[in-house]
Amino acid sequence: MTTRSRARTAAAPLAAAALALGACTSESPTGEPPPADPHAPTSTTFATIDIPYHSSVATDSDGDLWPAAWADDGYLYTANGDGRGFSTAAFADIVVNRVDGTPEEGLTGMRLASGAAVAPLWSDPAEYNRKPTGMVAVDGDGDGRDELYLAVQDLRMKPAALAFNDAPAATIVRSDDYGRTWTWADEPMFSDYVFTTVMFLDLGQSNGLAAAVEPGGEEYVYAYGLDNNWRDSFSDTVPDPVDLYLARVPASSIQDRSAWEFFAGAEGEAPRWSAEIEERVAVLHDERRVYQDLSVDGPRSSTVISQGGIVYDAPIDRYLYTSWTEFTWELYESSAPWGPWELFARRDFGPYPWYGAENPAGWVNGGYAVTTPSKFISADGLHLWAQANWFVGAAGPGELTTYHYALRPIALTLRDPEAAPFEPEPGTDLTDPATGSGAVVVDTHARYGNIGALTDDNPTTAVSSWNGTSKLRDQWGIELPHPVVIDEVVMVPGPTPDDGGWFEGVPAVEVRIDGVWSALGGVTVSPAYPGDASAADEAEYRFTFEPVAVDGVRIAGTPGGSGCYTTIAELEVLSAG
Repeated sequence: MTTRSRARTAAAPLAAAALALGACTSESPTGEPPPADPHAPTSTTFATIDIPYHSSVATDSDGDLWPAAWADDGYLYTANGDGRGFSTAAFADIVVNRVDGTPEEGLTGMRLASGAAVAPLWSDPAEYNRKPTGMVAVDGDGDGRDELYLAVQDLRMKPAALAFNDAPAATIVRSDDYGRTWTWADEPMFSDYVFTTVMFLDLGQSNGLAAAVEPGGEEYVYAYGLDNNWRDSFSDTVPDPVDLYLARVPASSIQDRSAWEFFAGAEGEAPRWSAEIEERVAVLHDERRVYQDLSVDGPRSSTVISQGGIVYDAPIDRYLYTSWTEFTWELYESSAPWGPWELFARRDFGPYPWYGAENPAGWVNGGYAVTTPSKFISADGLHLWAQANWFVGAAGPGELTTYHYALRPIALTLRDPEAAPFEPEPGTDLTDPATGSGAVVVDTHARYGNIGALTDDNPTTAVSSWNGTSKLRDQWGIELPHPVVIDEVVMVPGPTPDDGGWFEGVPAVEVRIDGVWSALGGVTVSPAYPGDASAADEAEYRFTFEPVAVDGVRIAGTPGGSGCYTTIAELEVLSAG
């Protein structure tokens, strides 16, 4: 890699809203990064997780949410909120659609039903409208054809200050003709803000994998629920969701509220079920909050449990829950529907404005109500398609949004303790895709989603970690699907404007061995890293150490300046010579 000096006064690709914050500080001594976040993602199952910063499959549709079910006729059925669905027909608060095709070959859709023909509204129609939260396809009546069941909640819409901030009631509607007509009971199935965000467990086509859940599971449909609201209640008029609950119901009685049973704890490895909803026990409790000190587009302090999707990834025998906050995705996995759940991945998309494809700075967009439909899971279970939407227009030309059925790939590799070490030529740059190392870049946050700048062999491009919060820790590195012996990391610094771009003190080298991260001792840095804005004056910094077999490596430390961020132009991880 050819490198050259980068002037400290070079312009960093930062938003104008990067206002001065309190200086980033740490109790750790120079040369030691702050302790890792005890709630940071860890995985005993996956060696690498690759989640793109942007959607890559668009469709000719309009709307949000899109919970879905894979029916016996081969189609994917899905319902959107607030839009026209797969059509140019009139806007509706809820639309049911049929989707054909695959993300790889193209997706087309058809609008089937909408509005009051799909579901009732139990709350004041002047203040609430309908929102779909979950869907399942199953032959519960034994006629040889699937019925579709759709969970629909009342969600606050007016006044504007309270919009999307409470969900007092929900019901489940049924279609016997693949989504064209719908029926429901005379009263809501769930009310008083209890279990009113219902998400069916996606157990494959026609609920066909239900037998894997528990003995006799083939007789049931399983569903998760949230209380009070579908996500953090920005207005705090109701408590924010921090608990995920689980229920089951015979496939023949889904609309019979009295037939529902709720997870009430485990006896050994076996679940205990109770007909009394008051006896339910959360299968996942997570009180974390993110973006509590955002300097722009605030205030924010979002809980991480939200309406999303839970799917059984049968080839790898894991249950995956895809949740989100306003600016992040939070991914959990478990060997059983009732847990324990492990946070195995997170993607921080940063604050608004997100950037569209036509903006030269790059392309980044997150999204809400994230799902990974079982129909699109690969045969080996390691390639999924995440569906998510967002309504905010992109900055830059085109005002791009993904306010439609939009997908992006997620790639997983399983951890294999018996994997043979990868043995490249000495001095090989493992961040170069041509080496076949399988490296996946890891970061705290990449502004504009421009993570590719880290490994593009172009020192004139750089990526920033700025996200408007007072971060105490930054990290840039790679994770590997197998051990590799390394002895050097090369970091090319990025620009250091007045508000940040450097590490305070000397950043540490951290390595992952058998999936566990720790700081590496005996590291020499050449030239000496200054730990201030003058870091950009050098062309590169070489971190050398005794050869060590690792399955991940990262540079970590306290981000500098009032903006609390670092910039980096290139990162090379070199195999031992």
